[in-house]
Parts: sequence; structure tokens; C-alpha cells
Amino acid sequence: MLARPVGVFQHEIRVTWGDCDPARIAYTARIPWFALDAINAWWEEHFEGKGWFQMEVDQGYGTPFVHMSLDFRAPVTPRHRLICHVWPSRLGETSVEFRVDGEQDGVLCWSGRFVCVFIVAGEFTKRTPPEQVRRVIEDALRA
Repeated sequence: MLARPVGVFQHEIRVTWGDCDPARIAYTARIPWFALDAINAWWEEHFEGKGWFQMEVDQGYGTPFVHMSLDFRAPVTPRHRLICHVWPSRLGETSVEFRVDGEQDGVLCWSGRFVCVFIVAGEFTKRTPPEQVRRVIEDALRA
């Protein structure tokens, strides 16, 4: 597991009964949803409230996923808030990798790796990240 940087962005999720299966733990398919919600919150935190929707519709670029992987360690339940720790871990010429750790009550429940590629919205062709985005991610990588 990759060491989590100090002071990393945190996003809180309220896990509800509707997120759970008959075993009373979160459906496996909800975990990527939780992670993507947290990554979108990271974008919003760093770009004046602008997440994926605004990137695509207003700014002309997107970041679709090309890879996702998760390691499960403990079940997620409605008993505690799910705290998702989000940080960029790598920046390529046309891609960015995020790491997300999901914790409840101080226990690591899962850890994931999520790789996105920058594209021109509407064309679905690769592009380099906008300069402002590159600077923010590079600053986060140095932290």
C-alpha cells in the first residue's frame, strides 16, 4: 500500500441502509461509487467547486477512467461515516492517477488506485492536462 501523504484531502460519505446488501455491509459495487464521489470532491475542492460535470460541459475537457483497482480490508457499514482520503499519486503526459483510502472509525476498509486520461470533450481524443490543472496536481505530488 502506498503511504498516504500528511494533510491529504478528506471526503465524508454517509453510508445508508440502501447502500447495503442482506449481509448488512455495503454492496461491493458501491465502493467504486464512493471512491469516484470522493475524487470528484477532490476536483471541486481544488478548482473552485468545479468537478467533472463542469470540466466536460463548461471547460471542454474530461478525465474518463482507464484503470481502477481496489483492495478490500474490512467491511463498510452504516455504523460510521466513511472517510475517503484522496490524493493524486502520479501525473503522466495525458493521465493522472488518484489513490483513495476508505476508512470507518479509524479502520482502513479499502484502498484503491484510479487512473484517468485527459481528453478533449466531445471528441474523445487524448490531450495534455490544462496548465492550471497540471500545476495543482504537481503541487499536490510535492506535498
